[in-house]
Amino acid sequence: MKKLLLSLVLVPFLFACNPASKKGADLTGKVQNLSPGFFILGGPGGARDSIRLDANGSFTFAIPELVKPSNYYLLVGKQDYMPFYVAPGMKLDISFDANAFKTSLKFAGKGSDINNYLVTKSIKSGPMDYDAYKLEPNQYRAKQDSLLKVQKALLAEAKKDDLSDPFWITEEAEVLYGWANNLAMFEPYHAYYARQEGYKAPEDFFLFEKDLDINQPGYVNSTAFKSYVSSVVGKAANKKIEMLRKTDSTKIINSSKINMETAQEVIKDQRVLDNFLFDNISSQVQWKEISDVQESIDFFLSRCKDTALVNKLNATVAEWKLLGQGQPSFDFTGRDMQGNPVKLSDFKGKLVYVDVWATWCGPCKYEIPYLDTLETDYHGKNIVFISYSIDEDHAAWLKFVPEHKLQGVQIIGEKAWESQLCKKYKIKGVPTFMLFDTVGKIVSVKMTRPSDKKTREKFDSLL
Repeated sequence: MKKLLLSLVLVPFLFACNPASKKGADLTGKVQNLSPGFFILGGPGGARDSIRLDANGSFTFAIPELVKPSNYYLLVGKQDYMPFYVAPGMKLDISFDANAFKTSLKFAGKGSDINNYLVTKSIKSGPMDYDAYKLEPNQYRAKQDSLLKVQKALLAEAKKDDLSDPFWITEEAEVLYGWANNLAMFEPYHAYYARQEGYKAPEDFFLFEKDLDINQPGYVNSTAFKSYVSSVVGKAANKKIEMLRKTDSTKIINSSKINMETAQEVIKDQRVLDNFLFDNISSQVQWKEISDVQESIDFFLSRCKDTALVNKLNATVAEWKLLGQGQPSFDFTGRDMQGNPVKLSDFKGKLVYVDVWATWCGPCKYEIPYLDTLETDYHGKNIVFISYSIDEDHAAWLKFVPEHKLQGVQIIGEKAWESQLCKKYKIKGVPTFMLFDTVGKIVSVKMTRPSDKKTREKFDSLL
């Protein structure tokens, strides 16, 4: 729940790239009182790098492959986190004192106006207060309205070196629709934090929705705006689904199709609609087999008017088809508890069920007892179970495995999310489960979880 809430606060800033922009960006700077001698730079897709300081506390770091403005973050220790914005051609100089990270953090150079604004916004907005969801509706609304007022003032007063920079119009949407998202999610989160199952907020609590227009094409690069549009469409679609279930409780409902059809009715602006449909189908393609979402793909292709988005989806689908059933596998390598290399191809001749996981992942740990049961029940059969950790902290993995008496083949990859396995198999979240046949070909790279009864059915059909 906390990760979900955090994702709505620390949202990425993604913008249209100027074709004339230079490729790449450079970071330099100086840091005081950083005893480990390094800090973490995080970037899109889960990428993380350790930036090490020289003897004087200075550093230089290049981001050569940056082709569009993106959200990065600085992480000092385990707690001090700060998002910042990087665009192609930027040369940012960063300085801070590790003993007072946020209050001392300063940016200089091209793009410093934006990033110094983001630092001020983060400090003035304060940390996410989960206890706020326990408040009564009017108290919660007052708290969110106060935060909106602060953020609007900060945005209005911010130093802006280039008023035409797309960041500022997108940030306008981030502030307004971030507030709207916080209001929209009050009902379910109040139920959770106040422990009032089935809680319903007063009808007048949602009157703010009437004053917000989701047909704003200039805001389509705002994550907060897109999240709010998605919540509006989802709310309308859920009403339809509830009515269908009341009419016929046995009817099979394609909720994805209803969601996309509802979007067509609710969203009037074509650009907003195109982007909503693209994000919707992209998520389906990421987590489901192409054959299972072909109807949704066809729906998108028949409705979307944006050629660039159509081409992008077609390219994504083509990439996933290369990871479809019957395709040759990529022979990834990990290292076992003793540091020895272990390859997928070492187990040719057996079915191989792979769990891509991490010790910090709650859903991953939830699946462990079910995975243990599978390994016990299928012991002696022609199947091997590999658990591939993407932990950056190898010591945490080395401690976790024996403490929890994990079975099967336990290995860990290099470079976490940047590992070849994650890149080749397009892994964007964990746990991810994969199944390979006895000759090393793909059965599924989006295999069902151990807790799903369909997993045993698939095993039994192939053994």
